[in-house]
Amino acid sequence: MANKYVKTAGAALLVLCLLFVFGYRCPFQALTGFPCPGCNFTTALIFLLKGDIVTSLWYHAMVIPTLLLCIITLFLWYRKRTDRIKRLWLAWGIAMLVYYIVRMAAIFPESPMVYDQMSLAGSVFRLFF
Repeated sequence: MANKYVKTAGAALLVLCLLFVFGYRCPFQALTGFPCPGCNFTTALIFLLKGDIVTSLWYHAMVIPTLLLCIITLFLWYRKRTDRIKRLWLAWGIAMLVYYIVRMAAIFPESPMVYDQMSLAGSVFRLFF
């Protein structure tokens, strides 16, 4: 079982490294034009790593709770408390969804929650209308 988690973590780390090297475009936003719940998360993480907490929270306020949850998950996994891990990640998913809805209602289409005019849906819409 532990081997499965090590492989998953290694694959995730490889994907993150490739994204930073070759660039990344959100697939959800590329298709629909609308920002996804995780939009600006990487930017928030970069600002957090630079020590600019205020700017980090402006881009995505869930970056710090997500990092804390990852640390707690590692601790609980070490203690073999998988039932608690599942409940914590479910609560995190609900919090992310609520945060996304609030951001879309309060901020969209202003920065940082902007509409991508070059999305597939936007291009198809312009083609027919």
